[in-house]
Amino acid sequence: MISNLNALKNKDSIRVAIIGLGAVTRNIHLPAYSILAKKIKVVGGCDTDVEARKTAREKFGITEVFDNPLKMIESTVPDIVSVCTPPFLHVEQTLMALENGCHVFCEKPLAESLPRAVQIVKAAEEFGRQVVVNNQFPYMNIHLGAKRMIGSPEFGRLLFLQAWQTFHPTHDTEAGWRGELQQRLCFEFGIHVFELARYFFEAEPVLISAQMPQPQPDKFSDTLNLITLEFADGRAASIILNRLSKGPERYLDMRLDGELASVHTSIGGSVGIKAGIHTREKRPFLGIDFVKGGSAVLQKGNKSKIIAKDGINPFASSTAHHFGNFIKAIQEGETPPATAQDNLKTLALVFAAYESAKSRCAVKMDEYLGNIQ
Repeated sequence: MISNLNALKNKDSIRVAIIGLGAVTRNIHLPAYSILAKKIKVVGGCDTDVEARKTAREKFGITEVFDNPLKMIESTVPDIVSVCTPPFLHVEQTLMALENGCHVFCEKPLAESLPRAVQIVKAAEEFGRQVVVNNQFPYMNIHLGAKRMIGSPEFGRLLFLQAWQTFHPTHDTEAGWRGELQQRLCFEFGIHVFELARYFFEAEPVLISAQMPQPQPDKFSDTLNLITLEFADGRAASIILNRLSKGPERYLDMRLDGELASVHTSIGGSVGIKAGIHTREKRPFLGIDFVKGGSAVLQKGNKSKIIAKDGINPFASSTAHHFGNFIKAIQEGETPPATAQDNLKTLALVFAAYESAKSRCAVKMDEYLGNIQ
């Protein structure tokens, strides 16, 4: 462990190999790694799909492509392996990378069950390597901006958080492994919201209550999540994930209510003119908005100001931020943010939500985690 860390500390470029060359790699990971081009080098990629390998080679310049992840690791000798495959492959591939001396940057969700995720945590400890989960949403500019407001003289203490998504699934969004998940919405997307709730409150929920009604019985997976998180000090979060909507899509909006002001964050670009009359003051207002990839707005009464924006691809830029933190930590022999160990608490909220919905009872998180570990 020590010699490996010393070697990484003195390296000008960290060697990265990627398992899985699908959409998440093309649209998020490779653009993120290009931002970090002075710090890392992509030395190999692996996928069982011939076209994916061809695209990686011809479009993204990854010359060393493989159809077998173990052969890739043995041939390219990476420092970090990025696991960008469907969740049912994460445990097997992460364990293989750890056993071969690599640190791991794994896509979320980490595993399909908590016991399987615990396997990864124990293996990381055994082999003296770090496993970090790409729950990158906290590193979007808009969420970093919102976090900076918490505890400030303008905002005060965070009291309540609301989060919502209105999204209409299409043939394209349901293609592949995502459309085959029976536990889909909370598992695949809700995990981002739980990570953000933990990030903003800087505390662990003590109680979770979830309802997952299904007004369309022909649907295979959950399409509507109504979730409440409660914290020990009385603070709370309310989450609505709605994939029945046929109206305008909102990928993820959040409202953070503090003692002195509120912050509204929104992922997604928009251009528009807002005009109307303030109900209480009977006063007209006019505003122009232009946002590429997301915004965070500080609100106090009828006054508002943008405190942060994201570019056209906030998923890639936040992944670059997160991956950069990972590199810095392992080079300095420190524990990086969002390790597999920490991610157990986020993943536990996902499975506790499904249990709550099934049992129609609130779940106490200390008891739930105690039963798993």
